[in-house]
Amino acid sequence: MPTRSPDPDLVNRAEAAAILGISVSRLDRLYHDRSTTGFPSRADDGRSWHRSDITRYRPPAEQVTRSAQASIDRSGDPDELVDAATAAQILGYRERSALHGNNPVWLRLKECADDVSLTPGGRSRRRWKRSTVWTIAESRIGRGGTSATAGRPAGTPTGHPDRSGDPDELVGRAEAARVLGYSHPNALPPQALDRADEQSTGPSGRRRLRWRRKTLWTMLDERGA
Repeated sequence: MPTRSPDPDLVNRAEAAAILGISVSRLDRLYHDRSTTGFPSRADDGRSWHRSDITRYRPPAEQVTRSAQASIDRSGDPDELVDAATAAQILGYRERSALHGNNPVWLRLKECADDVSLTPGGRSRRRWKRSTVWTIAESRIGRGGTSATAGRPAGTPTGHPDRSGDPDELVGRAEAARVLGYSHPNALPPQALDRADEQSTGPSGRRRLRWRRKTLWTMLDERGA
């Protein structure tokens, strides 16, 4: 685990690379070319970055394809169950047929179905909560061949869990991911997102989640970590 910056609101090179799921050398290249990559500027100390800036940043070479970059449909009831055709529309695909075979998004959807039943013909019929589809839409961003977790299934812990700190302290996605051993906030699985102790909605419609450390530790106990 990278050495942590003494200021929890700041991250050093190693921490920033771990949050983004990229190598430190790639981070250095992105920062060097920041006029074209849009990489965040350093904090006032000239060595670190604001954690929130790094968490929001998406490396340009790892953006989703143009067809999937269409605006995600965040309308509707988060708990409404939708079929694959509607899930494709929410994700920004023009056709349901985009979700098939080894499409990583389709594989992730199949793993995370909230409801599975059988058709009269014996085929599996999957449905998802809109909130689950939104989570998958967020987690697909920033996963490219240079990712430090390339080749691992989405949502696989890669770091060392952390059980230090005040049990009742509320922490955001970045810290929750670190505590649970994930290299990036977007790697948090839907099960972890659903167990947030506090939820609110920002102006853009994105969910803001916070967890108590003891809630995260309970998840580690259940996982046997």
